[in-house]
Amino acid sequence: MVSLGAVCALTSAPAPAAAQTDSIASKRLRHLILLSTPEVAARRSAVEAAHARARAAGAATVTFDVDEVPGGNVAAAQSAGASLTWDLLTGGRRSLRRLVADRETDEATVQLGLAERRIVARTDQLLTRLVGSLAIGRRLAAEDSLLAAAEQALQTRFAVGDAPYVDVLRLRTERLRVQSDAAGAASDVSAHRRALLALVPAGQASGLEPLLDSAVAVELTDPFRRPLAGAPDLDSLVAVSAPALLATVAFDRATAARRLAGAERRPLVGASIGARRFAVDAGGFDVGPSLALSIALPFTAPAGAGGQLEAASRDVDVARAMREAELGRARAELGAARDRYEAARHRLAVFESALLQGAREEREAALAAYRSGELSLLELIDFERALSRAEITRLETLMEAADALAALQGGAP
Repeated sequence: MVSLGAVCALTSAPAPAAAQTDSIASKRLRHLILLSTPEVAARRSAVEAAHARARAAGAATVTFDVDEVPGGNVAAAQSAGASLTWDLLTGGRRSLRRLVADRETDEATVQLGLAERRIVARTDQLLTRLVGSLAIGRRLAAEDSLLAAAEQALQTRFAVGDAPYVDVLRLRTERLRVQSDAAGAASDVSAHRRALLALVPAGQASGLEPLLDSAVAVELTDPFRRPLAGAPDLDSLVAVSAPALLATVAFDRATAARRLAGAERRPLVGASIGARRFAVDAGGFDVGPSLALSIALPFTAPAGAGGQLEAASRDVDVARAMREAELGRARAELGAARDRYEAARHRLAVFESALLQGAREEREAALAAYRSGELSLLELIDFERALSRAEITRLETLMEAADALAALQGGAP
């Protein structure tokens, strides 16, 4: 459920054991959401569009023209022709235009990878929160059940004058608190379930529900059966963070654009070949080939060409500064998230499963001791409240770890 698979995949490191033991239902749920979510589908289309633009960079041009058209009758035009024009000696422009287009493709590809990572991280986070909220609700229901059994015993003792009325009030007040907390947990369950189903289009949500129920049932058997793996080092997290990747792509694109602006100042030789139909003196028309050669001299307008190069150079400076700023921001945010994750992981290690299990097994003995008068009501309530608080805090810590992990992977809302 809580895994570092997405982070480790991006850092080319093997997935930790906690990620490799995800249930089949959880993996299928994650895969289905990843295939169905509209954001990922849109990013895939953006990558295809960027590839198409890159292939079109530097394409030749076909030109059709007519001259001296009497009365708008194109068929009687005195001259008509078609030609194919392309850059013959570009001064490196063609390869540099392709380079700029490739950088746009890189950005679209990075955006797709980040979207996929966000969706996987968000799915894991919401699934952990859903299971944790359900487990908290179950624990509160068990606490209320024990208090209800104690209330029955208290009513019997109160009826014969063996218990003060303040104990009745105290027990009812405690049950109200537990039931209020249980209602809050039920509300959290509903909210997390809705958020998970909202990751896919509304028409596909109904098909996702059986798989979600299966994943929840498996995870709910024991949310702690897999220990949390340690987070990757901060440098690795920063290197694959969304700000770092996008800022690097922006810098590369600005650098390519500056190189293209420099090439635009060089002479450009273009060639054109085609066929032309023209009127002849003897009447009628004749057809012959047409050839053209053009040379553009952009350096003859130094203000325009120089201004473009200067602007492109400034863009590179801006992109470089933004990259440094984004790296600093990413390091601060990811460092804080990593600290939260490690703190949650260490807090979970404090809880001894064996001790908690032993305390659970003492619950019935404590209730029996209260019924026999060996344990006071306050002692029973304190015992059950402390045990419940410990188990709920453990579940809340697991959910905090899931939130921090989502932030590390770029999936936090």
